[in-house]
Amino acid sequence: MFQIYLTQNSGKFLGPIAYVLGLILSYVYRFLAHFGIENAAVSIIVFTFCINLLLLPITIKQQKYSKMSSRMQPEIRKIQEKYKGKKDQESLMAQQEEMKALYEKYGTSPTGGCLPAFITMFVFLALYRVIYAIPAYVPQIKDVYDAVANVTANHADAMQYLADNAKSLRVSTGSWGDDLIAAMQGNHNYIIDVFTRFGRSNWNDIYQYFSGSELVEIKSNAAKIQHINYVLGGLNISESPMTRPWPGLIIPIISVILQYVQTNLMMANNPVATDPDNPSAAMMNSMNKTMPLMSGFFSLMFPIGAGIYLVTNSAFRILQQLIVNKQLEKMDLDAEIEKNIEKAQKKRARMHVEAFDGSVKNIANIRTNAVDIAKDTSANENEADDKDEKTYEKGSISYIAHMKVQNKEKK
Repeated sequence: MFQIYLTQNSGKFLGPIAYVLGLILSYVYRFLAHFGIENAAVSIIVFTFCINLLLLPITIKQQKYSKMSSRMQPEIRKIQEKYKGKKDQESLMAQQEEMKALYEKYGTSPTGGCLPAFITMFVFLALYRVIYAIPAYVPQIKDVYDAVANVTANHADAMQYLADNAKSLRVSTGSWGDDLIAAMQGNHNYIIDVFTRFGRSNWNDIYQYFSGSELVEIKSNAAKIQHINYVLGGLNISESPMTRPWPGLIIPIISVILQYVQTNLMMANNPVATDPDNPSAAMMNSMNKTMPLMSGFFSLMFPIGAGIYLVTNSAFRILQQLIVNKQLEKMDLDAEIEKNIEKAQKKRARMHVEAFDGSVKNIANIRTNAVDIAKDTSANENEADDKDEKTYEKGSISYIAHMKVQNKEKK
């Protein structure tokens, strides 16, 4: 059971990502509200397009890497065959150095294709938390919930209804204490946690506890909340599709189909996946089959809002992939490799210059210190001589004897 508490994620890693995503989603919602569009699902769709546009440069770089890897594969296989079966430390280090030199030669990185996948995964995990507690990240939505919570907190029967239905609505009450009503009255965020899970029948049930102007206010804000949170004829974006299999299962089904199309478009542009002699081909083809299933599983188990994100993300990436594939067909691979090699050479030259400058500075510092030490030593000796001379009175026998000793030492 997940805890929904109306607070922003405080995790050290996902917390900051969720905060940034929530901020973007809040601005998107506010922008759409100016045009009369106050719906969280629409905001998530526009938000997903915004995130993908921000990640577009990284995605294009990944696709370029995939195409460039086709040119590298014969040389990679040659190195692998050279060290095949060799497990000693020297051979492993030699193989690693040759592979490193090969990637530097083409100006690429062995992890170049992984970054976009990792970023997408972390964005999804952080976004899941934002959607599960969307009023905590979008102040305009929270204001509507606050209006309902403030009225409800003063009605014992309504509060009892919330307490009785909290667990059936899958709201975790673990830290609320034994007296749920007292906990909710002391912290209205707990009331909002329950309201975020309300379906239409729950709203209709709670109306009976109000009358007059309060009933009008509750109904008015409840209508706004349903307009904000509901899609596909009454599905709450914070609920799992399994709460209402129809039409809830539409989201996972579409997610599987679009993810399948997306992965096939990506693999079609990756020559490694179609090379039977490449050991990575089997793994890529396996991912091509499992990724759509994983997308469908996440859409099925996570809130509908997260499923909307996955569907929109796949739709955007399909469109993006079609455009990128057209551009890559026109790309001069030799010119791109030459450009990468030139960049790598400049980087190595710069690193060597910096290392040389550091060495020169160290030598200069050593010389400066040596000169300073010599000067200090000479000054100390002169000062000592002066002190010695000052201890003897000029013209005295002691002074004459001291001067003779000094003259002998100089000779």
